[in-house]
Amino acid sequence: MTDLDSGADLHDLMDRALTGVSTPTDRLREGALHQGRPLRRRRRVVTGIASMAVVAATAAVMVPIVGGDGPTPGTVATDPSPKPQPKAPDDFVAHPGWWDMPVSDMRTRLVGLLPADVEIASYARTNTEHGPGESSAWSGVFTGTLRNSAATGPGSIEIMLTELPQDPAALADVRTQHLSCDLSDWDLRDLTTPVHCELGDRRGGLPHQRTISFTNNGISYAEVRRWDGDGEIYAAVANSTQRKWGPPASAARPPLTVAELTAVAESPSWVSE
Repeated sequence: MTDLDSGADLHDLMDRALTGVSTPTDRLREGALHQGRPLRRRRRVVTGIASMAVVAATAAVMVPIVGGDGPTPGTVATDPSPKPQPKAPDDFVAHPGWWDMPVSDMRTRLVGLLPADVEIASYARTNTEHGPGESSAWSGVFTGTLRNSAATGPGSIEIMLTELPQDPAALADVRTQHLSCDLSDWDLRDLTTPVHCELGDRRGGLPHQRTISFTNNGISYAEVRRWDGDGEIYAAVANSTQRKWGPPASAARPPLTVAELTAVAESPSWVSE
């Protein structure tokens, strides 16, 4: 078992999460985005409230003057009854949960879920770009390389465990992105197989799981997203070990079949602490 270059892996992971590029997985690394989306929403709310506060403050100065009851010379106009400004809603508050699973535990659980002919060749253990006071150990993210003895080479795997936002609007936005078969904004210009998208685990009339697979630009890709309680399990594989999982292919096929990947994502071991 070997370590990947953790710094490079982190860079690749963030690239896949945030960079729009013409690769088979151009829009597929959004697991990290839906945690940032509520924060961006909060910044928009704060900006809007700040703008309203400026308008209110301006009106407070102008109204007495225009109304003829302005200040006497040498004084400053003030709002006689200032009102407290509304507090910006905190759309996303992180809570502890199974999505905080250390990468070492994720590896252990993944080993128990892999077929007998598949092994973990390497994986990223540390986060070299953590913030002040944050742990350098990965939690909730497993990115590594699998080797299938029946294949001609290795392939990549990525698993993300994330908490879903509590804000209804943000949650609806994530659902649209992650549990829909509308892939019209994905860059799939070099398909060699049709895109297969399946929605499942319908509860309350809404899907709680999505499975996608296709081959684009010579790279075969599969992903499963599953919602469980307040979190999401995301698992994906590809027959590429390149940055952003682009060409050339590293093996004839991904290290796991769609059925095997689905079994990994559906395992209750991810949500048990």
